[in-house]
Amino acid sequence: MSITSQVTNKVQEAQDAVTKASANAAAKASSMADDVSAKVDETMERADAALTTVGEQSREIAEKARSAGEGLKTTVEGAVREQPVTALLLAVAGGFLIGAMWKGRS
Repeated sequence: MSITSQVTNKVQEAQDAVTKASANAAAKASSMADDVSAKVDETMERADAALTTVGEQSREIAEKARSAGEGLKTTVEGAVREQPVTALLLAVAGGFLIGAMWKGRS
């Protein structure tokens, strides 16, 4: 075998090795991209579920707060209707205290 044919064979072997390595790298990159895409999808699904849960809990808390506010309003209205003088005196006393605190800040 001549030197030229040996060199040609070695060049061909090197080209084949580079082609094979390139194909392997492309396959690994594709596999990694698929894995990352799956993880991103899974993370997005978890985040969506968490946001849905938080939204539902927020609505429940808001409903409880609204209900408690309505209950307080009903209680105060009933107390004012049953004892209007006491309610008026409490309002005056509260105004006096707020005014005293406000004046003390100045």
